Amino acid sequence: MSIADCRLQIADCHNLQSAICNLQSTRWYHSAMTTPPRPERIGTITVGGTPIPFAALPGLPELSGDEAMALCARHVAPAADERILLLGCGHGALGVALARAAHLGRVTLCDPSLIALRAARRTLELSQIANAEVSEAISLLPERAGQLDRVVILGPQSRALARRWLMESLALLRPGGAITLAGANRGGVQSLIGDATALCGAAQILGVGKGCRVAELTRPESPPAPPDWAAAPGVAPGSWHRFTAQLPAGERELLSLPGVFSYEHLDEGTDLLLHSLPLPAGARVLDMGCGYGPIGVAAAAAGAAVVDMIDASLLAVAAARANAERHGVHGEVLAGDGLAAVAGRQYDLIISNPPFHAGGKVDTAAAEALIAGGRALLAPGGRLALVANRFLSYQKAMARHFPRVERVAESKAYHVFVGHV
Repeated sequence: MSIADCRLQIADCHNLQSAICNLQSTRWYHSAMTTPPRPERIGTITVGGTPIPFAALPGLPELSGDEAMALCARHVAPAADERILLLGCGHGALGVALARAAHLGRVTLCDPSLIALRAARRTLELSQIANAEVSEAISLLPERAGQLDRVVILGPQSRALARRWLMESLALLRPGGAITLAGANRGGVQSLIGDATALCGAAQILGVGKGCRVAELTRPESPPAPPDWAAAPGVAPGSWHRFTAQLPAGERELLSLPGVFSYEHLDEGTDLLLHSLPLPAGARVLDMGCGYGPIGVAAAAAGAAVVDMIDASLLAVAAARANAERHGVHGEVLAGDGLAAVAGRQYDLIISNPPFHAGGKVDTAAAEALIAGGRALLAPGGRLALVANRFLSYQKAMARHFPRVERVAESKAYHVFVGHV
């Protein structure tokens, strides 16, 4: 696939661009981004003997990526005037190091996580960095195609998302521009380097240490014929992954993106939740941690009057908005890591398949916050429903806030709890 083909494919995908381009300008995104910041603590990583402070917000995991950031900052030497994009910026400390090196240029920081973007913005403030910006867009295409000198990728957990970022990097870079890759060996950085080599040719290993490595490639004037995965739906720039899900109201085609939870199919927990819980017509519903929106779509198909959806992943929000538009869901899709975005609203049903991982650790803080805060948003007779892995029992936490809690379904792997007001 040539760069011209990539641009044409992007231009043809109007629905995707309307969902993902320039998210900062949309009302739903702006309102969520301006909710009060969560409490922070300040950490540091040291690069070349210089400590860089960064904001560590609740919900942003302690990343092994800190080692990859430090290794990358030690071995990458951008020109003073480079225009750089950092994908997967995390808390933003690497962005500080790159901005200091490219002090006459400009650095743009991007990440799928709303929490990471908030942390990165604060990290830039802590070091008083003026030549860097945090972008809320999940793609800089097509506006900045061919304009960048370097793209730095901190390898994400999803290989499909990493591949999408590689394809976007080819379209964003000028010929001769650099792709810099950094990550942990156990996080798949060697696969990332292999995929980049298939697109651009040989990679140069810049540094190895503490289970991490950094590599660099040059975008050729005429890239070689790409591998088959480069054209895969969801990986090719401007495309969606599409699949059919069996919802209670029947089959629905859903759109999703790599990097979203269970993006290729309806996960078992959500399926159990949807098929064990009545979704009453005329209800006001909140789907917390909505992913690409299957719960919201199912609730609307059952006749819900209003369905609001919230997720901390901007990739998930883009997909959920697209699915809401396709399937006639009335309500808002909001970027947020808590209930602040819907404060003051009232619902008949709050429903969630809440996340319970922060990095590689089990972290139930998001679910516990939903249980504690959800009660205030429920109308008389309202319900809060959660699905969780069997080893996670939210029953005690729910009993502290709801007069009646019942387990309405279970399987070998999951159970569903409902708290009644």
